[in-house]
Amino acid sequence: MPKVEHRDPRIPTPVRFEETPVRFEEFYRKEYSRVVAVMYGLTGSWWVAEDLAQDTFVKANQNWTRVSTMDSPSGWVTRVAVNLAMSRFRRLRSEAVALRRFGRPALDVGSVDSRDEAFWNEVRRLPRRQSQVIALLYIDDLTVAEISTILQVAEGTVKSSLHQGRTRLARQLRAKGWSFDES
Repeated sequence: MPKVEHRDPRIPTPVRFEETPVRFEEFYRKEYSRVVAVMYGLTGSWWVAEDLAQDTFVKANQNWTRVSTMDSPSGWVTRVAVNLAMSRFRRLRSEAVALRRFGRPALDVGSVDSRDEAFWNEVRRLPRRQSQVIALLYIDDLTVAEISTILQVAEGTVKSSLHQGRTRLARQLRAKGWSFDES
């Protein structure tokens, strides 16, 4: 008897992003750089992005027999990576609060200043869902439907988050002296 997966009817049926390689090694080679790029967009650090991607692929490898049969292993991996990034943000925030409580400032690890870095720093200042949607759209080049599947929210929520995020991001960037060609 085939295994039946029970889905929440409020969550759209996952879309298949691409053909899934049969072997984990092939999947890893194909997906790794994409996941690192999305994590960089969310964290601002290549080291952290690579660390989160590695943790994500360890989980995928441990569960490969189940993950490889999913409609979208790529979507699963992206969702796990986004969850790990959000857990990291919460942990860092808690650590910073604890350090301040004990009179020590949190460590600030700077990175190279560039226009791209400034842009992604502003994206990371957006509310969590808005920064996730923008990173998945612009770094991972996913559609609204694919993003809604990965984040397990309605397409309307993705569209709304995207609109709000773009509006807020434009406001933040203008306040920092950026100008846009609105033609």
